[in-house]
Amino acid sequence: MTGRRVLALVGIVALLAPSAEALAKARGCFTKKEQQAEEVVRQGLRMREGGEGCDGAPWYAETKPLWDMVNQQFGAQFAEQTDIRNKAFMREFENDAEHKLSLWNARIVFYFRNYPLSAGYCTTVKKMLTDAPQKGWKDIIKQAHYARDEIRMTYEPCDK
Repeated sequence: MTGRRVLALVGIVALLAPSAEALAKARGCFTKKEQQAEEVVRQGLRMREGGEGCDGAPWYAETKPLWDMVNQQFGAQFAEQTDIRNKAFMREFENDAEHKLSLWNARIVFYFRNYPLSAGYCTTVKKMLTDAPQKGWKDIIKQAHYARDEIRMTYEPCDK
């Protein structure tokens, strides 16, 4: 075989080889980092859905532009946390990860999208969205941590 053919063959094999994430064995649990990622993903969804829901009638809290600002400022960090979460699902639910992610995402979005809005809730969401750009990413993580117990009931922690 010529050198080019060997390189082409090696390249094809490399493309077809499963990634390290795909080869990772299921552990039956989620690490602290993966649980935090789930917390942050849920917090982001809460902020987005609250920001969109409280913006219009009857609350008119003017929260959609605030969410857009948070998303613009922290979108990369939210995407990074979503990626960590997705990799955990790929490892733990190898044969059904995409379906499980789709179900969980739909469940979480549905919950926050249909959360009973009120003046008090919209005030809380507006404060969260107003504070986030000023207080930074660490404050979003701190706020997200309040969902910890719910997440620990859903996903077995590796490090109890």
